[in-house]
Amino acid sequence: MVTLDAAVECVEEKYFLKINIEQGPVTIPLSDDNPNAVKSAFNKLIQRIGIGEFIVKLDKVGEDLFSMVANEYLVQLNREIQEVRSQMQEYGLIKVEQA
Repeated sequence: MVTLDAAVECVEEKYFLKINIEQGPVTIPLSDDNPNAVKSAFNKLIQRIGIGEFIVKLDKVGEDLFSMVANEYLVQLNREIQEVRSQMQEYGLIKVEQA
């Protein structure tokens, strides 16, 4: 299983969770309500599921609110990723990796 790095970034006073995947960064807004950006990010992560199993880990969890929110967000996101991957395997949408 691969561990993908993530970081909290602030751009023009807006906070984002940036996940580094092979195809390019996935950016999820934390301080802005942007459903299209979230949908796009989730689509990229679903595509990444087809490459292989992974978890996302925050590089550094700070004491600030956005770091703590991002860390909890990733706990839930990792659960969802594992569930989606399991369902995709069940329906034959991805190959089961050989150990």
